[in-house]
Amino acid sequence: MKKSFRRAIGVGLAAIALGLIVLNFSRGAEWRNFRWDRLWGTLVEANVGYLAAAVALVFTSLLIRAFRWRSFLHPIKRGSLWIEFVGQVVGFGSVFFLGRIGEFVRPAYIARKEEVPLTAMAAVWLLERIYDSVFVTLVAAVALFLGPLRPSTPQARAALVRMHWAGGVVLLLTLVLVGLLLAFRMRSEAWIRQLTDTVRAVRFIPERPRQHFEQLLRSFAVGLGVLRSWSDFQASAVSTAALWFVNVSVFWLVFHALGGNLRGLSWLASALVLFMAALGMLVQIPGIGGGFQVLAIVVLTGFFNVSVEEATGASLVAWIVNSFPCMSLGLVFLAHEGLTLGKVKALAEKERAGLTKNG
Repeated sequence: MKKSFRRAIGVGLAAIALGLIVLNFSRGAEWRNFRWDRLWGTLVEANVGYLAAAVALVFTSLLIRAFRWRSFLHPIKRGSLWIEFVGQVVGFGSVFFLGRIGEFVRPAYIARKEEVPLTAMAAVWLLERIYDSVFVTLVAAVALFLGPLRPSTPQARAALVRMHWAGGVVLLLTLVLVGLLLAFRMRSEAWIRQLTDTVRAVRFIPERPRQHFEQLLRSFAVGLGVLRSWSDFQASAVSTAALWFVNVSVFWLVFHALGGNLRGLSWLASALVLFMAALGMLVQIPGIGGGFQVLAIVVLTGFFNVSVEEATGASLVAWIVNSFPCMSLGLVFLAHEGLTLGKVKALAEKERAGLTKNG
């Protein structure tokens, strides 16, 4: 099956999933009475100062990510903050342009620029995901249990009960994951030896994949060096906390810029909306989004009594504020290096194929 055909199928399935979600929620009375003039009024009356501050924070978040990536990379090599920053911008811009394949651009770009193995960058990328998952889960849990939620329907109240239960389970699993990471870092050699011995015992696995599996484990263990070095761990933890404070603040500023009922939302309420919007990014159409906006609208209307027009405007503006800075500056950096989106996509696909084959 050709890659283009598989990609078309993926985009089609994402569009169908989003369409079904939209269809389900469009059956409500508030959607049947949707007023486009109210949506337009929400957008044109936005406070430009708040929006400019939100865009500035988006660039700040990219700089924080670059600093954190350098902290993760430090046990392997002392990296360049500028290379890490360009890698973040180009990488996230590629995600918005290309979809999930763009996730491989950051590790591939930084690995080439810093002249380090891609497996090491993949380990750093995985460690970054773990840090983000832990912190965003903590922020969402605090928002869920302490935020001023106001379910407007029986369905929303039932959903809130399920979210409280799920939030507790996810928080527990997150703490278990952190414990396993610490244990792996402190006893990495013993664990790697045991895991590789187990893989070798499976006779139908060829020798080369076994060697690459062991190499990946060792690269991951080296990447986890930030958990043993107090200075690197402190830098990575503080930068992650700062990153998610900034990310939530972007949403808070967008809501204040649009005014109306959105202006009354607290920082914790903004955190919960961000959490759900981030989950929605798992189902998105390249260059358009989709899941991001849909889940943000669902949370704003279902739990915070925001009108569908205001929620729709907020979801659109939040997506634009978060995506366009990366997309525009990313294109500038690509042009400066003589790259195109087509070349970047080919690079990402090549590195993903190599990593999958070697892993």
